[in-house]
Amino acid sequence: MPLASSGQARMHSPNTLPAQHTSKEPTMTSTLTTTHPDIVVDDAESHHTEPPTAAHRVTFGRIVSSEWFKFRTVRSNVIAIGGVAAAAIGFGALFASLAGSDDGPGRLAENSLSLSLGGFQLSQIIIAILGVALVASEYQTGLIRTWFGSAPDRLRVLNAKVAVYGALVFAVSLVAAVLAFLAGQALLPAGWEALALGSDGVLQALIGTAFYAACIGVIGIGLGFLLRSTAAGAGAVVTTLMIAPVMVNLLPSSIGDPLGKIMPSNAGNAVQGIESNAELLSTGWGLAVLVGWVVLIVGSAAISLKRRDA
Repeated sequence: MPLASSGQARMHSPNTLPAQHTSKEPTMTSTLTTTHPDIVVDDAESHHTEPPTAAHRVTFGRIVSSEWFKFRTVRSNVIAIGGVAAAAIGFGALFASLAGSDDGPGRLAENSLSLSLGGFQLSQIIIAILGVALVASEYQTGLIRTWFGSAPDRLRVLNAKVAVYGALVFAVSLVAAVLAFLAGQALLPAGWEALALGSDGVLQALIGTAFYAACIGVIGIGLGFLLRSTAAGAGAVVTTLMIAPVMVNLLPSSIGDPLGKIMPSNAGNAVQGIESNAELLSTGWGLAVLVGWVVLIVGSAAISLKRRDA
């Protein structure tokens, strides 16, 4: 049998399959092209959401950072905290310069140290009312609801506000106390003994003054969460720090003396160690009572946050 020429069809063996034309089938995955020419997103991957990483978590440190950012970017807050330092230094210097005269403050004129730090009698009111306003203003504007939506753990928000404001007030008050002390001692009239920073009881008075101011600020934060009103909180501050001690003195001594010792202002005086009389607690007991007031107010605010809507 003659062989087939190259132009004729060739016979295939049974075990040999003819060559088939293969075409590329379209795959199930497609791509989505964004408006940016260099960005292509795989459609198969676009249906999967990445789990939250550490970079997206709301941590206590980030809440503290946000609280500090909010405080320092509001001009009225900066002015108010500056007013605290100005009142403490200015009135302390004024009281010291008037020592021994009829124009000076009689109750504070026990020694040159009490005169120099007398300005904190006004500063403590500013500190407490500012603490109330920091919280109450957020309730009045509705910002607190947005804040709780971003940070659902409300106790973290409370603790962050307490930490930021308490630490800030302590630092500012400590610097103001030192400057008020130096200015007051320099302006004392003749006949008054000037003290130095290393004199007995001076460091305790300066640190105790700053600690008392920080506690008053934290109490203001707690009252802001409890009352949610700047006016009501300011009234509670003035009543607690100024009116209540006077009213207690009107009670019979068997009742008024024990109650007077545990007032926040008298406990703060005991922590400062400037005055020593039977109407005040010891330094240790004064510290315990002052911390007890902070725990009571802030603890009540925490319970209120858990039980009440924003």
